[in-house]
Amino acid sequence: MKTFKIILFIIFLVVLTIFGLQNQEYFLTTTALHIDFKVASLYFTAMEFPNWAYWVLCLVIGLLITGIRGLITAFRLKRQVRTRDERIESMKGEINSLQTRLDIFLHDPYIKKHLEEEARKDKEQQQAGTEEKKKA
Repeated sequence: MKTFKIILFIIFLVVLTIFGLQNQEYFLTTTALHIDFKVASLYFTAMEFPNWAYWVLCLVIGLLITGIRGLITAFRLKRQVRTRDERIESMKGEINSLQTRLDIFLHDPYIKKHLEEEARKDKEQQQAGTEEKKKA
């Protein structure tokens, strides 16, 4: 897959080079950028640059805008991860406290004796139920 990407990238560079060489006259022509908002006080003329410089400038501005949007998304996701990690930690603490309470509850001799009696009664009821099924 890596070789395929490299070959695809090389093909893209070759096509871009051919495009640039075939349109060399256009890209090397210098033009001034005029910005006119149809209001007398809002008129601006930039220095003359080659057309390739305007193309590169537009590409860089697009990459910056995309990068800033990506950073905003990354920060938002990082905040969500942090709040969910805090929630997980609080739930782990609650689990530990409940486990401690359960251990105390199960190790109490009076409660333990009562639980053993209930388990014995349940076992006797199950055995009686199976015996009745065998008789029927």
